[in-house]
Parts: sequence; C-alpha cells; structure tokens
Amino acid sequence: MNFIEKIERLDSQIRHGSTGNAEELAQKLGISKRSVFNYLKWMKDRGAPITFSRIRKSYIYDQEVEFVATFVSSALMQEVEQSNNI
Repeated sequence: MNFIEKIERLDSQIRHGSTGNAEELAQKLGISKRSVFNYLKWMKDRGAPITFSRIRKSYIYDQEVEFVATFVSSALMQEVEQSNNI
C-alpha cells in the first residue's frame, strides 16, 4: 500500500469513527504506532481538523472536510497566493 492509499484508509477510518486508539489504528492499517502519529501529523499540517474523542475512543474530524489528492498548476497556485495577499 502506498502513501496516498494509507492516507485514504486513515481518512475513511476517521470518517467512520472506527479508528480506536493509535495502537489499534496501527494494527488496522498494518503500520507502526509511530507511523500513525506521523500520518496524523501530516494530515493536520495540511489542515485536517483531527482530534481524539475519549467518548467515542476514536480519532474524529472536528468539522466536515474532504481529502483530495491532486496536482495543481503553478500558475493557479500563484493566482491563489496573490488573491490571498490582497
């Protein structure tokens, strides 16, 4: 399973509220507990509002989000950056 597939599976587990704790999630994904934390950090660094719910005993999204893996042209990114600086 490649990086994007692991992120997609992690996203799916979070959406279904079925991650369990980090150790359980690592077993479900077939990765180490340390890798779970690395993937969660990668997602959070890119804006994913992930928290751990002690009540649900699962990682959850604090708000509704979509994970989209795509390529964006440099020209479009420059337009976005310029519009953000206004």
